[in-house]
Amino acid sequence: MKKIAEHQDFLIGTLAYALFWMDESLQASLEAAGWTRMNRTKSMIMISVTVGINRPAHLAHNLGVSRQAIHQLLQGMRDDGLLELVPDPADRRAKIVRFSASAVKVRQDAEKAIIGIEEELARRIGKPSLKQLKQILSKGWGPVVVVPPL
Repeated sequence: MKKIAEHQDFLIGTLAYALFWMDESLQASLEAAGWTRMNRTKSMIMISVTVGINRPAHLAHNLGVSRQAIHQLLQGMRDDGLLELVPDPADRRAKIVRFSASAVKVRQDAEKAIIGIEEELARRIGKPSLKQLKQILSKGWGPVVVVPPL
């Protein structure tokens, strides 16, 4: 990933690069295990559902796509046997997204891959650095900041 020459140390670029590196490593690992490679949006949906973001409207908002687009993506992932839409027990008018029973094996393989990727990253940057990185990124960042351009 190229960085803007004058602003090579912007955090947003570093975080984006780290996310891309992790996701590319995950997709390559899953592909090597015989799974079909997912595009980044589908991968982010899988991660979001894993951490409990399970309403289509929330997924659309977090991924920066329209509700129509998220429903099309979810339909495709349902057709692929990865996800299912079920009634929300808290609001029967709404749906929630959850993993389908047929997604168990790919999720297990993804978890093993992520563990292996993190172990390799620890070898590359050092175990203490990886631990510190996770701790720093896990801190509460507070509400979204609004700063007008100068």
